[in-house]
Amino acid sequence: MVRIVAKGISKVFKRGRVVALDNVSVIIENGERFGILGPSGAGKTTFMRIVAGLDVPSSGELYFDDRLVASNGRLIVPPEDRKIGMVFQTWALYPNLTAFENIAFPLTNMRMSKDEIRRRVEEVAKILDIHHVLNHYPRELSGGQQQRVALARALVKDPSLLLLDEPFSNLDARMRDSARALVKEVQSRLGVTLLIVSHDPADIFAIADRVGVLVKGRLVQVGRPEEVYEKPVSVQVASLIGEINELEGKVTNEGVVVGSFKFPISVQSDKIVIGIRPEDVKLSRDVVRDDGWVLVGKGRVKVVGYQGGLFRITVSPLNSEEEIVTYSDHPMSAGDEVLVYVRKDKIKIFEV
Repeated sequence: MVRIVAKGISKVFKRGRVVALDNVSVIIENGERFGILGPSGAGKTTFMRIVAGLDVPSSGELYFDDRLVASNGRLIVPPEDRKIGMVFQTWALYPNLTAFENIAFPLTNMRMSKDEIRRRVEEVAKILDIHHVLNHYPRELSGGQQQRVALARALVKDPSLLLLDEPFSNLDARMRDSARALVKEVQSRLGVTLLIVSHDPADIFAIADRVGVLVKGRLVQVGRPEEVYEKPVSVQVASLIGEINELEGKVTNEGVVVGSFKFPISVQSDKIVIGIRPEDVKLSRDVVRDDGWVLVGKGRVKVVGYQGGLFRITVSPLNSEEEIVTYSDHPMSAGDEVLVYVRKDKIKIFEV
């Protein structure tokens, strides 16, 4: 295990014209599972490359425990001396090597004895349940088995830090859940510190203890995934961590008005955006008598789709082009007028 400390890390390219990271400071504790979430181009992979030693910060300092490993454009500790295992997005398996040879490759480069290499490879293969395919080539393996081979190659060196760069993007949806569970189980068993970079919030919720959100190179929020989900600092963070409805409203003495919707909330700013998650919206043809839900007005169903066993319904206020999306276990028809309810304590307010 290792404690990662980033102090004011910045990275610029093209003589300062492109800022990939801007004064990023964060601490990743020993044995922690930490996620970096952000859109494409936010600086996620750049940060991971600096942690791995594949790149250096233009300014700022990076520590492994109390050891300075990179500082202000200088590489102090090279990648091979950082005890890191890394799983790339493409897995990067050598097609002409068997699964055993792929896993053993870093140990072979370290000039370990054949007996020690075999012991380590068989040990990690048993943990990942791929001992029966060690003599197979990558083309003979399923996507899940290839992913496990890539993970085994990262773990066979007995790393203190495991880096995962979009590790599940090449798996189909059915396999991703089991792959996430496997990574979390292996990390818990080995106690290694884990850093995962992803644009998919499902990866973060499944694996990370804490998450840092990167937007345009800046670390804008750090917290437990559920905290960031419930209390995002901005509309952009809210949309990165999960689906959210964004509504521009007019502030009045009685609340915020959006067409025929009236949200009974008190705000100080004159210009705001309301955010409400789809699961915090309920549509009904009849009055709902539940203290947890508040009626905001009538709406008209615009679009009805079907997704994941639920109906995805888009509703607009009667006299506005704004839209709210929610999910229901029963269908509705386009053009229907419905009562729109929301959970009052789940309404998010963003100043613009």
